[in-house]
Amino acid sequence: MTAPVGTRARYYGLDLLRVLASLLVVYTHIAGWYSTRGHEWWASAWVDQDVIAPLHLNPTLSFLGVATFLVVSGLVVTHVADRETAPQFLRRRLVRIFPLLLVVSLAGWILINIGVYRSESKQTSMDMLDLLTGSTMVGFFTTPEVIIIGPAWTLLVQVFFYAYVAITIPLLRRHAWIPPALAAALVIIVLGLTSNGADIATRRFGIIAAYFPVLIIGMLISLVRAGKVPMSAGVSIGAVHFLLFVWADRIGGHFHTGTEHPRTLALVFCVVVLAMAASDRVSRAKLTKAWSARTYAIYLLHPLCLYPMLDWLSPELGTDLALVLALLLLAAVTEVAHRFFEAPLNRWVRAREKRADAAQRTPAASGR
Repeated sequence: MTAPVGTRARYYGLDLLRVLASLLVVYTHIAGWYSTRGHEWWASAWVDQDVIAPLHLNPTLSFLGVATFLVVSGLVVTHVADRETAPQFLRRRLVRIFPLLLVVSLAGWILINIGVYRSESKQTSMDMLDLLTGSTMVGFFTTPEVIIIGPAWTLLVQVFFYAYVAITIPLLRRHAWIPPALAAALVIIVLGLTSNGADIATRRFGIIAAYFPVLIIGMLISLVRAGKVPMSAGVSIGAVHFLLFVWADRIGGHFHTGTEHPRTLALVFCVVVLAMAASDRVSRAKLTKAWSARTYAIYLLHPLCLYPMLDWLSPELGTDLALVLALLLLAAVTEVAHRFFEAPLNRWVRAREKRADAAQRTPAASGR
């Protein structure tokens, strides 16, 4: 799986994995809605029998989509960090996450207060302070928790990972094995300090530490693929992180969606490594690339689009037709969010960076 050092090849298979991960996350939450509302769903029955049972995965395929997103994120973020400065890297990642999160949180806050959507932390109404803490993810550490968009908990893990990568960029370029090895020591310390935590903030830091090895495994795949870490070192450090993930699972209190998280991570690792070599027509297709670019919007928006529509329409139209209409709404809202907010913002940030770089080069050229 190694490639020449400094390779810049696009991993087309990872676009396809992002598409698959978005489908898995949406499936998990749809299946959860059917289950909690007491409805039968033909798709869930088929998946339970032909996928979950033989592979011994979590109910409703929970964590499978999230694990895929986290491993792919660790891989891609490490890959792009090689050609960015630490401030540029951190700025681009935060711009990628927070603006859309703020907009979607505002929409969720409005829907909660008009009574058509229920907060993930069970509040039936929220004030402006709740909006501030919920949209910035500070609410994950407060007592009581203030959670507007439930899937945002994974973004919290990623933000800590981004900060870690930004701090260790010099080491990643000179001694690439040190950051993943050092991360193992940090995970051990945090898990040890938080394993018996009674307050919400302590437990949240424990959850972040428990999922951190998933991103580091993605980092190691990238470093070994680029030839920056020998295969033997990558396998050894990766095995340590996998065992730390197993340890977090055995400690308990960190994973609440099933008992098969280590098995799921092992499966995802194998699939990601194989998918990196994919360069077929499906992986390169325009639809795959476009869908991949919209997966973050899908990830944030699907609870707001699906749950209210299913609750509202299923009594009148039945669950299957209500689900089709809810998915059409999700597709439409996702397209609007990406085309008119996410993509223009990203282009604006990149244009500002180019102008700033040009301004810095001009005085230097004049001096010469």
